[in-house]
Amino acid sequence: MKRLFPLLLIALVILFSSVISVNAESEFEMYLSDFYQKQEKASKILKEIETDLKDGSRDRVCARQREAASYGIEATESLIKAFKINGSKTEMENLRAGLDKWKELRDYC
Repeated sequence: MKRLFPLLLIALVILFSSVISVNAESEFEMYLSDFYQKQEKASKILKEIETDLKDGSRDRVCARQREAASYGIEATESLIKAFKINGSKTEMENLRAGLDKWKELRDYC
């Protein structure tokens, strides 16, 4: 169960990132860029944790999980701002649910 949770979050983030289209350099693009950068950092950390757990190492898992969740929270907040600027309201509920999942992951350890 513990291993599936980070994978679920990664899947949600990838799903959200695939629905976004970049228009022009603007505040929207700035938030979108911030989302991609932080989402990538969070995903990288979660993949490292998953590999370590598979290898039997639990070294600093909670600290790294909280770090990944912090990046995930910041990324999702940037994506929410980008959607608001773009005027899209259709994905807001899903984005807020994703934000709640990141917060749950942060508070899990």
